[in-house]
Amino acid sequence: MPQAPRHRREAERLASLRSYQVLDAGPDIALEALTAAAARALKAPAALVTLVDEDRQWFASATNLSAAIGYHTPQTPRELSFCAYAVADEQTLVVPDATLDARFADNGLVTGPEHLRAYAGAPIIGRDGLPLGALCVLDRQARPFDAQGVQVLTDLATTVAELLELRRADAGAGLSDHDVLSESHRLRAGIDAGELVVHYQPVVDLPTGRWLGMEALVRWNHPQRGLLPPWVFLPLAEASGLIVPLGREVLQQACAQVARWRRDIPAAADLHVAVNVSGRQLGEPDIADVIAEALQVAGLPAHALTVELTETSLADTGAAVDIALQHIRALGVTLALDDFGTGYASFSYLQRFHPDIVKLDRCFVQALGRSARDDLLARTLIQLGLRLGCDIVAEGVEHPQQVDALTRLGVRTAQGYLFATPRAPEQVQEQLLGVHAPPPRATTAS
Repeated sequence: MPQAPRHRREAERLASLRSYQVLDAGPDIALEALTAAAARALKAPAALVTLVDEDRQWFASATNLSAAIGYHTPQTPRELSFCAYAVADEQTLVVPDATLDARFADNGLVTGPEHLRAYAGAPIIGRDGLPLGALCVLDRQARPFDAQGVQVLTDLATTVAELLELRRADAGAGLSDHDVLSESHRLRAGIDAGELVVHYQPVVDLPTGRWLGMEALVRWNHPQRGLLPPWVFLPLAEASGLIVPLGREVLQQACAQVARWRRDIPAAADLHVAVNVSGRQLGEPDIADVIAEALQVAGLPAHALTVELTETSLADTGAAVDIALQHIRALGVTLALDDFGTGYASFSYLQRFHPDIVKLDRCFVQALGRSARDDLLARTLIQLGLRLGCDIVAEGVEHPQQVDALTRLGVRTAQGYLFATPRAPEQVQEQLLGVHAPPPRATTAS
């Protein structure tokens, strides 16, 4: 019997699969509904969601498996796996009669008491672009599968991938399956009740210490748990889709607040604000209109708003997002690439999206002075951004020595705890009325 093939990037594929933390998990009602739908769509007696591990195929969900073909265990050895072929080729596999297919004619599931004859399976492609397993249907009778049914199977496999991604995000948020719905409803109620608040961290001109602008950072003022930082609830917002209304609320609050400061405080007349936009928001067809409306309602000029994009938000972008960014830029809004240098795609994003600003990630700032190699890497990234006509903002500045090093490298703008922590609007306003916070110290850099 031929051995089941391996994916060309098998090690990466297995790492991606295990990051979902779903192997050997308990029953999942949503997955069971999808497998049942696959069985109905293709008029097959049994359906499975399989995850193909290193040496086994585990059944994440099974519909009528034991009744239809007499198979009772939750997994098979990988060498018996039909789905391993769909995974290796990243293509939907259709086998009308396994006894006539050289790959499967001697397979134990075909020659054994299960008497498997017909199979159709569509690969489940995960977030990393790698196949995790397959959604498949099985039959003891040799039979063709019509093209329309196979397309439904492929579409359902995409839905399975989306559901597994939701489960992974839930795990990242520290939520178990039974918590997800209730916590999502609670966050939705919190957004509607105005429990989201925006704090602001100044962006500072290094030579003078003057506040040039603010980065808007969301917090959740939870009635029972107090003020929650974003890493506690943003994974849930991303997983549930609530990141879209949440992001809209942050955008509106930030634009309105900074417009008031610019209008009411002479020292803040030129202040700008930076707001993070998620990949889910960028995928919304009306994102440019949402931004335009927030600016208009607040009375904030477009050039006073910076939209910050992370590599994560751009990771799965297509033509629709390219068009959205063009429309956002056409408004006169500034575009910034956040966390620059931390991901493999940073350079390609510089080329593709032409950001006005790149934000040097804090890991490079914190490594300044640690070794000649670290300094060379930071200098190379900064010079690249500058030569491409981008302004540079250094993140995570915590020590005066970092200010000296950044100034020598040509960086004029930064933010970090050395200057100010994120703070509530009333605290920011107190310092703005004091004509900005003074520079933390006089730098010694020339």
